[in-house]
Amino acid sequence: MERATARASSRIDRVVNVVVVLGTLWGMTAVAIGQLTEPSAENLTLLLAIPASGLYTLGLYLLRPFWLPVLARRPLSSAAALGIFNAAVVETLFLLLEKLTGAEGVAAHPSLIVDLLLTMPWYALMVVTFVRVQNRRRFSPAVVLLLGALYELGADGVLGPLAGLLFGDMQAASAEYWLMLGLFGFWAFIPVYSSMVLAPSWLIDRAPPQPPGAAPPWLDALKPLLWLFPFALYLLVAVLVVGFFST
Repeated sequence: MERATARASSRIDRVVNVVVVLGTLWGMTAVAIGQLTEPSAENLTLLLAIPASGLYTLGLYLLRPFWLPVLARRPLSSAAALGIFNAAVVETLFLLLEKLTGAEGVAAHPSLIVDLLLTMPWYALMVVTFVRVQNRRRFSPAVVLLLGALYELGADGVLGPLAGLLFGDMQAASAEYWLMLGLFGFWAFIPVYSSMVLAPSWLIDRAPPQPPGAAPPWLDALKPLLWLFPFALYLLVAVLVVGFFST
């Protein structure tokens, strides 16, 4: 019985791995087609920044023999710190490429300091909560990548456009936007949050396993998204304060 369960679990893992690879290629193909059909500095920034985020995670993976043993001395606290640090790196990368291409509106704010003040509270809360969940659940790497895309979907795909309605950005009022987000956007998100969730999971694997608890795995996996509600209030206040001092 246990052997049959293990074989079934292995088959599921292989399927999820294929889904993640093909989904990422699908999403990146859509971003590339977007730049080819509607060339813009904003689309070019996405075309450069999304794979660059994935390459950053790949670099961390290849350099694991150098940093993993050191950080693994305190795996859980190091996992949270690493995920938060990587979030700052990715946010800086997007802003840097936005400036190089002459784009506007891809990053949260054209000033790096303000950008980080606006975004890092979400990243920190999301990463810390994910680390606690992953320490109990030990989701496979492919599932972790899908969860990262889901967290970005909530923050940048849903909360961002909805907040934009308050400032006259009507993107969220378009049915086409939500269709494209589901068909392509989610899959393109996979590389962006990969360093924030996948790299910490390598450290978590070095920690002693914890009891999973009574909650279903999917409910645990969604817990980081709960921080979007207080973050939305923080973001509203922060944007108003930044706007006040900018006038």
